[in-house]
Amino acid sequence: MNPLHAQLDRRSLFRFGGAAVVAAAAGTSLAACASPGTTDEVIRLGVLMPMSGTNALLGQASWEGVAMAVEDRNANGGVAGKRVEVVLADAPDVNAATSEARRLVFNNNIKLGMGTYSSSLSTAASEVFARTGNSYVELGAVAAGITDRAYPRVYRINPASTKQTEQALKFTAEVLAPKLGKAPGDLKLMMVHEDSNYGQSVTASADANAEALGMKFADHEAYSAKQTDLSSTVARIKQAQPDVILAVSYAADAVLLGRQIRDAGVKVGAFIGIGGGYTLQEFSDALGDAAEGVYDCDFPQPRLNPAAAPELEAFLERYEKKYNKFPSSGYPQGNYAGAAYVLDILELTGGNDDPDVFHEAALSYEAPNSQSVNTWGYKLGKNNQNERAEDYVMQWQNKELVTVYPSEVAVSQPQFITPFGQ
Repeated sequence: MNPLHAQLDRRSLFRFGGAAVVAAAAGTSLAACASPGTTDEVIRLGVLMPMSGTNALLGQASWEGVAMAVEDRNANGGVAGKRVEVVLADAPDVNAATSEARRLVFNNNIKLGMGTYSSSLSTAASEVFARTGNSYVELGAVAAGITDRAYPRVYRINPASTKQTEQALKFTAEVLAPKLGKAPGDLKLMMVHEDSNYGQSVTASADANAEALGMKFADHEAYSAKQTDLSSTVARIKQAQPDVILAVSYAADAVLLGRQIRDAGVKVGAFIGIGGGYTLQEFSDALGDAAEGVYDCDFPQPRLNPAAAPELEAFLERYEKKYNKFPSSGYPQGNYAGAAYVLDILELTGGNDDPDVFHEAALSYEAPNSQSVNTWGYKLGKNNQNERAEDYVMQWQNKELVTVYPSEVAVSQPQFITPFGQ
């Protein structure tokens, strides 16, 4: 059995005040605030996540996956005989991501950082690691610019925004267009997105992927995820009367947008959320029956065909035992898969986190999709982007987010329900 996926013992996680610092290690060892970095006995890694603030739900979910991967590895002897310790930094905003990345590098002597769920946070944190000659591995943020800067020591294991919109638009052309009685090129598509570099990156890739499929977005509507009233955005949707909406949102704005579409009685043929905002169980809980029928294109979720991810069921059992809940999204398993690959690469280096040594191992290492908890394999391509990571299309059905596309990973058929019905 792969030691990364063996049964784990429950470990204690310890948080200090201020910027959160957590050790995920064998026993009760803590990563000190003034750390010597990696030693002959311990590999120390940095992780930046939004553990507080507006993105805390998915930041915490992402951290849960990283923590489990580290605990699994430590329960099976560590990496190259070394115990793994993780210093967790809370990065609720861009300024914090920058300052915490600097703290990890200069105060904690961290040579290898991971994170961060959010594209804006990843861009800031990875910049610090890259400019100081250290390594940074992104596990969850999707903006193309994170790897398109071509920093030689910045890597991404999760798929980029191009994969998300490509899959969503293939689903639109192959499945939704026939049901709506139109040719793909005749569909009226609308892009609604929050206006950070995350939303902008997804929008750019959506435009390119639509054109490749003979489709075009008729309307684009941007908004700030910090807004507390999206009625003007909803009015634009009502005026545009789109067949299909692709919407890029974080958690709070996804719920707000859904509620205001429902309350305004706006009807569209189909609504495809892109990313974490529409993935969370909290989205369905907040909207109730109004969430039924909403699609989401994102990382692989817990409810997918287990034949495509042989380690998934065992992972879910361990997760429920550790956290006393079913995962509220696919971010724990996505970050588990990514962190496990980082630990595999470090095993190849003999536990050496030197950036040059890690780089050589990261480029040479490969893993098939079949060994992952969420279908992802590993092989770096252009700009250190993992080529063996995919997004899928899910749908809220009976208050569960189930995978519906493509067929080889699906556990249910798409249901054609008017989204946000009253």
